[in-house]
Amino acid sequence: MMNFRPALGLSIAFGVLLYSQAARAQAATPPSGYFDIPSGFDFPADKQVLEQYRSQANVPAQRTHVWNVFAGMTQPTPDGKLARFETWFSEDDTFDPGASALSPRTTITMPRFQLPNQFRSSGPGFGPTAAPEAPGSAVLSFVLYNFAGYNHVRTNKLYERATLNALMRSGAPDAKIPRDRTVPSFPAGAVVLKTVWWPVAKDKISAMPIWDPELNPAQATGNPISTWARYIGVDPTRPTVPAGETADIVYDGQTKRASHIVDLKRFHSMVLDQNAVNGINSDGVLASVAQKSFGRPLAVGDYAVLVATHLTTKEIDDWVWATFWWHDKPDDGPFAANRLATVSGPWRNYLMSASYDLNLPKSNDNSPHVAFNPWLEARFPDGGHGSGVVSNCMNCHNRASWPEINFLPVNRGEPDLTGDAAYAARRLRTDFLWSIPDLVSQQ
Repeated sequence: MMNFRPALGLSIAFGVLLYSQAARAQAATPPSGYFDIPSGFDFPADKQVLEQYRSQANVPAQRTHVWNVFAGMTQPTPDGKLARFETWFSEDDTFDPGASALSPRTTITMPRFQLPNQFRSSGPGFGPTAAPEAPGSAVLSFVLYNFAGYNHVRTNKLYERATLNALMRSGAPDAKIPRDRTVPSFPAGAVVLKTVWWPVAKDKISAMPIWDPELNPAQATGNPISTWARYIGVDPTRPTVPAGETADIVYDGQTKRASHIVDLKRFHSMVLDQNAVNGINSDGVLASVAQKSFGRPLAVGDYAVLVATHLTTKEIDDWVWATFWWHDKPDDGPFAANRLATVSGPWRNYLMSASYDLNLPKSNDNSPHVAFNPWLEARFPDGGHGSGVVSNCMNCHNRASWPEINFLPVNRGEPDLTGDAAYAARRLRTDFLWSIPDLVSQQ
């Protein structure tokens, strides 16, 4: 079984390889040290089978497939040190036009943590409707591409502004919105993974908010994590915390009475090295996460624990969308359903929601399907289209296009092809991926 907690003083290695631009354009096989989802985990699945799950709103089959993919990507690498997805390519590697060449796995680096794009309130394409950063709502994040997704971006030069502008003028018409152009469609084996992390002190209990829908009814102003009703404490100083243990903990100067205490091994975690600590502590917004959680700046040897992830695969034309979040009661409720035995170790502590369609299966009130991650979308206020807790990830990503445009409003159901500027004539559809316009616009 994989040891998900690294040895003391060692950082989890993210062996991301940087090729020269020419080599990347001609890449046909993954580099050594890279590990994709292995065979036996229903990936990539037969497109027609998945479309049948979609048209029939077969939720158990949809969820079983997603759990299979999740189990595959979290399988250990042959040396047992990493989960397979940790060998994938960062956005920096995927979209940097001039990345330098390195020998395979000779340079071991931590990822560069950032504020998720969903939390940005300024920058290219982000107008006055973007939700401002709420106090105490920051999280640490980075995005990974598997080789199929990475290679598609590099081969088609989707990291270049000139390429996108040329495609916008003379690219192929989009299949669903013929007045728009589109980037080349990603291959069926492509996977994009957004990860969300929370800091944990190496020497004390750290406070962490927990999303309980029944305790956090949708608010017109949004449900940022600073408003969540319940907190737990993560204790890395003991290998095992007795089940049901509680204690008073402090978050942002406020005492949270009788909070559930859990040990670190219930999470997938990494040990932060000096570069990661410097990067986080130098960013005032990111640094505030540690200050609120355990009352001091991050230090080398502190941990980052995985609290959420968005997973999307190009197995169907509209991509399969799934989202996961950690919970201290992972076997309760509908989001635990259909979890497979192959999901093992700390990965069994994650809940999941999935979306194969803009509308199906319908919600209890017969409205379009809801699928969101509380760590990323709950913060969005009601802008007249419903708040983040009743949004749909597919509807949001359907709007992704070039030139960059505000990702808000989040919504669900069919897109507004006449009133939404994201669907104006002669825009370039970016195959559901916001990272293409967002990162290229920053060059």
